[in-house]
Amino acid sequence: MSRSLGLAFLALSTTALSPLAAHAQAPSAPANAQPAAAEETVLEDIVVTARRRDERLIDAPVAITAVSGKKLEAYNVTNFTDIATLVPSLVAGRAASGSSASIFLRGVGSTALSAGFDQSVSFVIDGVPMSRGREINLSQYDVQHVEVLKGPQALFYGKNTTGGLISVVTNGPTDEFQLGAKAGYGFEASEKYGEGFVSGPIVDTLRGRFAFRVSDSDGAFTNSAAETYLDPLGMQRHRNAKHRGRSRTESGRLTLDWTPDSVFDVELKLGATHQKDGGPTDVIERICGGGRTVPFTANGIPPSPNADCRINGVADSSSIPSQVAAANYRWARDGRMYADLKSQYATLTAKVNLDKIEITSITSHYTFKQTDLNNVSGEAYPASFSQLADFNQTAEEVRFQTKFEGPFNALFGVFVSDSRFIFNTDAYIFPVPLDVARGTYVTFRRDNGFEGDSVSAFAELTYNFSEQWELAGGARWSREERDSYQRAVPGHIAFAAAFPGNISLSDSFSDENVSPQVTLRYKPDRNTTYYAAYKEGFKSGGFNISQSLTPGASVAAGEFDSETAKGFEAGLRLIRLGGALSFNATVYNYEYIDLQVQSFDPVTIGQVADNAGKLETRGVEADFEWLPDAVPGLSLRGAAAYNHAEFSGYVGQCYAGQTIAAGCNLVPNPLSGVFTSQDYGGRTPPKAPRFAGRIGFGYDVDLTEDLKLQLTSDVSHTSKYNFTDTLRPDAFQKGYTKLDASIRLVGPDDRWRVSLIARNLTNERVVTAANDIPFAGGTGTGTTTGVLADMSAFVENPREVFLEFAVRF
Repeated sequence: MSRSLGLAFLALSTTALSPLAAHAQAPSAPANAQPAAAEETVLEDIVVTARRRDERLIDAPVAITAVSGKKLEAYNVTNFTDIATLVPSLVAGRAASGSSASIFLRGVGSTALSAGFDQSVSFVIDGVPMSRGREINLSQYDVQHVEVLKGPQALFYGKNTTGGLISVVTNGPTDEFQLGAKAGYGFEASEKYGEGFVSGPIVDTLRGRFAFRVSDSDGAFTNSAAETYLDPLGMQRHRNAKHRGRSRTESGRLTLDWTPDSVFDVELKLGATHQKDGGPTDVIERICGGGRTVPFTANGIPPSPNADCRINGVADSSSIPSQVAAANYRWARDGRMYADLKSQYATLTAKVNLDKIEITSITSHYTFKQTDLNNVSGEAYPASFSQLADFNQTAEEVRFQTKFEGPFNALFGVFVSDSRFIFNTDAYIFPVPLDVARGTYVTFRRDNGFEGDSVSAFAELTYNFSEQWELAGGARWSREERDSYQRAVPGHIAFAAAFPGNISLSDSFSDENVSPQVTLRYKPDRNTTYYAAYKEGFKSGGFNISQSLTPGASVAAGEFDSETAKGFEAGLRLIRLGGALSFNATVYNYEYIDLQVQSFDPVTIGQVADNAGKLETRGVEADFEWLPDAVPGLSLRGAAAYNHAEFSGYVGQCYAGQTIAAGCNLVPNPLSGVFTSQDYGGRTPPKAPRFAGRIGFGYDVDLTEDLKLQLTSDVSHTSKYNFTDTLRPDAFQKGYTKLDASIRLVGPDDRWRVSLIARNLTNERVVTAANDIPFAGGTGTGTTTGVLADMSAFVENPREVFLEFAVRF
């Protein structure tokens, strides 16, 4: 760990402890003093499962942000993109291709471009590992809590966790009958939604819970496209809808918990979601390259007069001509932009609790199928593509946790998974007349996919060499195998030379890894924890099933190596003032070797997968929560993160239109001599803000004996970051500040409540990712004179205001 990080951690510890020490040294009350009449106000203990066991947050020697279900409800947070606002240094958003998600934590993550990538920041929902990225679209409701684990998590979560992990734990059945429902309306997007649950005992040994969520939204973004627009062939294109961002979701979850005796416990969770919306196209806006104020003319086709070059909630989104959609264009439907996602999961968790050992088995099955049609260039030029993503995964984990009374205990187990993924795509990117022989307008087609197997074994030995000190050490051995394929399917005859239909590639990849972890924890008392840890992480390499199948395509060009991580972190966890104040601080320094990176080549319409030498991340994070005695009902909270991330030893692709003078001066093309690459060394990676923080309060006041008023507000700030994989100089999201607030009127015993909830009251327009638009500039790359391409930018939700009614019995 660097000296500067150590000094920063010491400063944080001193700052946190000074007022607490003063409190501890205050004169004690006289022996005959009467106890205070008021009840003691303490923070609720947060129980987490970061080490695959239930323990208090303060006891877990892990860099973690835990968000309770109550905090999610306070701001009507029901998806992962909104959760990102609650966690400093987390940047997440939807995207159009590949995995359909861009998720970064501490500047480490995976963009959406390649469907063959596993996410560096992955998900676990109710014990089900999910690493494809499309989980970002799944509705989150009836949640007990969310844990965001930061940095490598290989020991306890054995797959694709080099950058971090987002774990969601939903509510389980209750011992007594409970029933609840709520309904709300979002004014900005005309969103109607409803949620409900019923929970309780079915028979003496069986409890159940059913929860659901439905929503229907028109969208909060403006569509500036004309109702009808003629394409270059004279065919009509129609406005997709009056607004962008429309969505309809239906989701349900059933939980059954069978406890026949004190030894056995079996829990079954079944979840299903069906979401239909306008696809990622609905959250795309255009940024014109090099500061232009008029969109670029693409292949001689002038831009639409309804398009602009600003991130302002306005964009022109139209269908492709119905004739094109109907002419052997797979999954294009009627030509309107859309996404249709169906997802299901089942997990069976069985526990055997013996005197000296606890055995846990988690059997899970996860599947999704999504089809969509997207257009990234607006109504004037049809840079469109359709996709089929069909994924199936079965996994099994068995864990053994000893419970010896002596100083030694152990956790060990195995994990296996089997997966299959089909990812097929058609693209219509040149407006040419119908190919009569093949009956299509489609430019190119690809059928891609993989079959993967993963097996790992893990063990950790814990030694408590005193009541205060714990030393834990372990490792996970992993083996990953993946067989991938790509096949070019014939498209329009006019592009047979550029995109021939006779290319077929296959690749077999396998790798093994051992990732150790050592943690030293010191607890001088129940409410104080210090820890230091060394960790390593691993994410398997593979094959880029999203590369462009041009005549130059090859297996070697699609391969990428495994990604590994190693480093240190240290933390301080405190509860003070009689349980009214919690404070946590963490410092870290991690190095990522062969970081898997992606970029888009707008010339070949292909996604490039590569490894990026090294990436170092180091920083400081802290958070607190305080219930001041002087103001009953008031709670204060805050969190902050400083992160310094930097590439080294990484030479990668130039951005479209980058000139030699701008740094595109490496790796000349062997045929043309034109430079293709730039040096990323010493530069900050994308989606890596240097600072992010959040501060807020809650205030509960009794209006009458039966009525309570609850006020909540939080302000979050994120500093600037680059949102392109190639670090374009015109692609910075400037620093922004969001204000969230809510006001609630609560009835007796919380039986009913009326809430007014506002998110992003400052109406910040935040870009999470962007890619170059095909043929919209991007000329002269690697030469003395270049023209920067226009970009399609993915934008977070604007201001949202909800009125909500809830009842509970």
